[in-house]
Amino acid sequence: MNKFVAMDKGTKLLLGGVVALSTVWWWLTRRSEDLPPGPGPALPLIGHLHLMRKDPRQKFAEWRRRYGDVFSLYVGNRLVVVLNGYNVIKDALVKHADVFTDRPHFYFTDYIAKGKGVVASSGVLWKEQRKVSLEILREMGMGKNLLAEKIQKEVAEYVQAVAAHRGNPFDPKDLTHVSVSNNICSVVFGTRYEYDDPTFLKYIATNDENFKLVYKASALDFVPLLKYLPFDIFNTKIILKNSNYLQGTFIRPHLESHVSNFPRGCDQVSDFIEGYLREMNRVNGRSTTLDEENLAMVMTDLFIGGTETTANSILWALVYFLHNPKVQEKCFQEIQRVVGTERAPTIRDRPELTYVEATIMEVLRLADITSLGVPHGLEQDVEFMGYKLPKGTVIIPNLESVLHDPDIWDEPLAFRPERFLDTSGKIIKRKEYIPFGLGRPNVSG
Repeated sequence: MNKFVAMDKGTKLLLGGVVALSTVWWWLTRRSEDLPPGPGPALPLIGHLHLMRKDPRQKFAEWRRRYGDVFSLYVGNRLVVVLNGYNVIKDALVKHADVFTDRPHFYFTDYIAKGKGVVASSGVLWKEQRKVSLEILREMGMGKNLLAEKIQKEVAEYVQAVAAHRGNPFDPKDLTHVSVSNNICSVVFGTRYEYDDPTFLKYIATNDENFKLVYKASALDFVPLLKYLPFDIFNTKIILKNSNYLQGTFIRPHLESHVSNFPRGCDQVSDFIEGYLREMNRVNGRSTTLDEENLAMVMTDLFIGGTETTANSILWALVYFLHNPKVQEKCFQEIQRVVGTERAPTIRDRPELTYVEATIMEVLRLADITSLGVPHGLEQDVEFMGYKLPKGTVIIPNLESVLHDPDIWDEPLAFRPERFLDTSGKIIKRKEYIPFGLGRPNVSG
């Protein structure tokens, strides 16, 4: 009898603990009237993840229809607010850019980037890193036209590598990623790698592995306690090991070589690292965030951001060409008429290659490569669209809600480059065309 009594007390204690924890969780994740509407009660640990599909865009579209252009959910114990529609996203990221430009604190970005560089930084540091980086890239592209020259050389290598297959079928994925990443090497380092270089191929493979693993590991960004589970379930150790490898054997050696060889006071630069080092030398005692630690992180940002988006855009263009041979033929005919086959196209040909440009724009619109945009964070309480968003809220701009909006684009899921051309064949610039996001030009990105 005593055993049963003891077990009963133990059961009561266990149930009491569960009730207490559930009550605390409910209190932490309850949706007050001041918050945007959203799905029902959040579950312990996972929040509303149980309602999500593998592709969150489908669920977000459903919730937008049900709750409106601004809705909220909990991922783990973190409040996430999703912004939908051009006007709402513009209101937040342009009109209220000063409070919506910070980045949220995530486990991996905080551990790896430590708040440095451009992608994972906020505030004064972010503004200076972004400003200097853009100025250097503009100088290289618009001054000496170094960007165009480097890209043309790499495109020639890419075409030659494709031609080596002599019309036989092959998967262009790896070749495209290697070629695009080589372009970033030329811009950032001032040098390129041969396509079979073992160091370069190791870098590509390591970076690709991290991209494949990070989706599952992102659960730690919202439920940090998961990092204490055994057996590296979320591939945390692998991702961190890969990140350390990329920094230690690829980024840092190039940076150290440039630092030791770049003459102080030199104004002539041939790559991004030299441009940044020049700006560091020009500080003249004023307060600045320009240093080698931030430079190393900006280099990483350029590689990760530049490689994936560009390579995936090219691959999507190939897919759409295969399924739309008439579009492919029109592009070829325009290139043949404007450029010919005796030389490579240059940026000066762009005004005449309107159908090609419209096709590129349609690829980026329909492919929707950065569909959920870059997450933003709130470092203070904010009143927005009649709601009170607390400090720490993660803001997701749902770009697909704009790029695939039937109220903006006729037959939004159809591939039609002509939607970007007027009756005279000139490019139509639509304000709702935001494939890489939206922001105040001189403040946010």
